Amino acid sequence: MSVNLPTSGNQVLVDSPDVAQQDDRAVQGNQLTSWLIARAVPWEAFRDRGYSNRWGEYWRMWRGMWASEDRNRSSERSRLIAPALAQAIEMSVSEIEEGLFGKEVWFDVPDNIEDQDKKDATAARDQLIEDFDMVNLKDNVSESVLVGAIYGTGIVKINVEVVEDKQMARDDVTKKLSAKGDEKVVVSVESIRPDEFIPDPSGRTIQEMLGCFHRVQKPLHSVLEKIELGIYNKSALPLVSGTATPLSSNNAIDQHDPQAVLSDGDSDTVEILEYHGKVPLNLLNEAIANRTPLDEVISSDVAQRPDSDQGPMVEAIVTIANNSVLLRAMINPFVMKDRSIIAYQFEKVPGRFWGRGVAEKGYNPQKALDAELRSRIDALGFISSPMIGIDSGRVPRGFKMEVKPGKVWLTQGPPNEVIRPVEIGNLQQATFSQATEMERMVQMGTGAFDTASSIKAQKGEGGAANTSLMMGAFVKRSKRAIRNVNDNLLVPVITKSMWRYMQFAPTRYPQDYKFLVKPTLGIVAREVEAIQLTQLMGMLPQEFPQVNLAIAQGIIELSAVHNKGQVMAALEAALAPPSEEEQQKQKKMADVQFEAEIAQAQGALLDNQKTMAEMRKILAEAEVASREADVSEEKVRQEQQRIQIQVGELIQLETQNRIAMKRLALQEKQLDQKARQADSS
Repeated sequence: MSVNLPTSGNQVLVDSPDVAQQDDRAVQGNQLTSWLIARAVPWEAFRDRGYSNRWGEYWRMWRGMWASEDRNRSSERSRLIAPALAQAIEMSVSEIEEGLFGKEVWFDVPDNIEDQDKKDATAARDQLIEDFDMVNLKDNVSESVLVGAIYGTGIVKINVEVVEDKQMARDDVTKKLSAKGDEKVVVSVESIRPDEFIPDPSGRTIQEMLGCFHRVQKPLHSVLEKIELGIYNKSALPLVSGTATPLSSNNAIDQHDPQAVLSDGDSDTVEILEYHGKVPLNLLNEAIANRTPLDEVISSDVAQRPDSDQGPMVEAIVTIANNSVLLRAMINPFVMKDRSIIAYQFEKVPGRFWGRGVAEKGYNPQKALDAELRSRIDALGFISSPMIGIDSGRVPRGFKMEVKPGKVWLTQGPPNEVIRPVEIGNLQQATFSQATEMERMVQMGTGAFDTASSIKAQKGEGGAANTSLMMGAFVKRSKRAIRNVNDNLLVPVITKSMWRYMQFAPTRYPQDYKFLVKPTLGIVAREVEAIQLTQLMGMLPQEFPQVNLAIAQGIIELSAVHNKGQVMAALEAALAPPSEEEQQKQKKMADVQFEAEIAQAQGALLDNQKTMAEMRKILAEAEVASREADVSEEKVRQEQQRIQIQVGELIQLETQNRIAMKRLALQEKQLDQKARQADSS
């Protein structure tokens, strides 16, 4: 926790004027340091008893590092580690990262409802995004998500620093380049590994605990620089300078990590133990050697412990070097009195502080998969390498027992009696299918979607349906993980960061905002929704162009094409309502089209009337012809019936024409009414 801000209000910093008058008792071996170390040691031992070996094995499975304690049997020779669990971890983490940071504006800061002017909230949001980009917050949050996927619990620390915002500048006269800038408050995020974090075992949340420690090793020069700048106690300079220790790797994670193992020489590192939590007020007051009473903070910041004779407790931040040197001690300087440590469970374990990660979910099938593959590799070594049985009494003394091309075997007797090959069975082909089944169990336990498995599923019956079911299941589980990380990590990080900026940079950030983080969908989830929208577009008829354009807009929004902005702009222009000039043109075109339809209907009516007249003429001629012709009465009656039928059809056609004329007149009347309404508006 790098707080190097000026003292104000109830803040108590160690670089006050009275610090220089402290004696060694206030710096080394004081009661506050002893009180904290007495809690850090048992808390750390309690953590290691339950999780140290597990975390070390999870780390090695993800890194693909073999250790002797990972053997499944004593005779195992292969050191192969299957990448199934690593693939599941990386797939889950990448999906969450895409869900959280998939859009350029990945969170929103809505203003209060009473405030009608929303522009200031938008400006604060854009400023916060710019500040986060400057400290690379996305990378640190992604690292915390990866840590949570491996170990089950992700932990971050909010740091507040005053840095010099340097910019390149050129002198107008000499044309020389120089770095110039002003001091600026910067809030950054630091990811913490679980083996570097020591929580109070009796608490389930950070705020519920008495306190928590962050144990980390820092370069000696970095600590000395902070002492010179006044961030740490200047009286600790001679003590820290002579206590540099070599980099240690005493935990299960770093034991087999080549980067954590250095030579026996001095590596110039200092072990920093930083505490965030409650401490006795009298011990803190003694440690900082401040002559000013702290009565002003007792009413609001101090809590009395009835079961302790050490007096009231106060929220503080204490930094210790090498478990002995007090570097800094101060009351929590933040207005909200919140702790700068944020911890979240990758997957919740009810009633526990430590969560459940992807590595824990896929641990058992990964172990079975490794055992299956290693046994196959070991068996392959026996089968592929030649093994020979030799009668040692019938070979010359000093004969080299080796196999190579052109080798001459000297035997005392027939070679086929002295030398015989030794065969140990054949390799079982069932191990291939068993290994595949173990990989499927890893995916079943972790919920990670594997593209290779989806390709295999497509080859069987109902391949598309199987792939859709697999993608749907993965999307549901990934949404759950994204929501968990969003609510328990990202929202607190943004909220605490905004509080820090509002307190220490009030001119840049107003102080009346609420925070809302809206994560985007993941890659696979977006692909599933795009497929559904594409299918919906194919089902809709072409008579609804606006609906189809809206669906196309949704598909493009879910895609990642390079010209996405241009396509979206074109679709928005197509969906936008037409201007007044366009509306007038459309109205004129509709009127012309309506008049053309009326003329066409009238022409069709005249044609029908002409046809009816011709039919009547034919009927009259037929009647005359029937009278004049010498035909039988039966033929005349049949002809009359036929003519009556035709007359009925003509009457029906005339009726339809009259109905069509009435409908056209009604449409013309409605169009006139709409035109009058448009003119009046």
